Amino acid sequence: MTRSRPALATALLWGSVWGLGEATLGHLLHLVRVPGLPGLVMVPFAVAVMGRAAARSRSAAAVFLAGIVAAGFKLFDLLVPGTDLLALSRPIQAILLEALAAAVWVKRDSPHPGTVPETVRS
Repeated sequence: MTRSRPALATALLWGSVWGLGEATLGHLLHLVRVPGLPGLVMVPFAVAVMGRAAARSRSAAAVFLAGIVAAGFKLFDLLVPGTDLLALSRPIQAILLEALAAAVWVKRDSPHPGTVPETVRS
């Protein structure tokens, strides 16, 4: 059995990937103003990123921490002129709730508390 990467490093890496995707592509999708389009595109992206974080770290805490990092990156949208803090709060809430749900799933479905089963890792 190989050693898993430190959970903090994994969370920072995958949280940054997720956050940069949300801050760039997510912002552009919100500008299109098609109802439901940002969620339709960004949720599968978020699930893929959280899956990678869970598989690499084997830790529920790393999955949630990745969401916190991603939410922090989403705040960079405030640097774009015309961005409203209240409009930005909903995507940030969605990121944190997605991360919480994924962390609960990882913790609940693992044979040992807080770890991902061997078959899920890659």
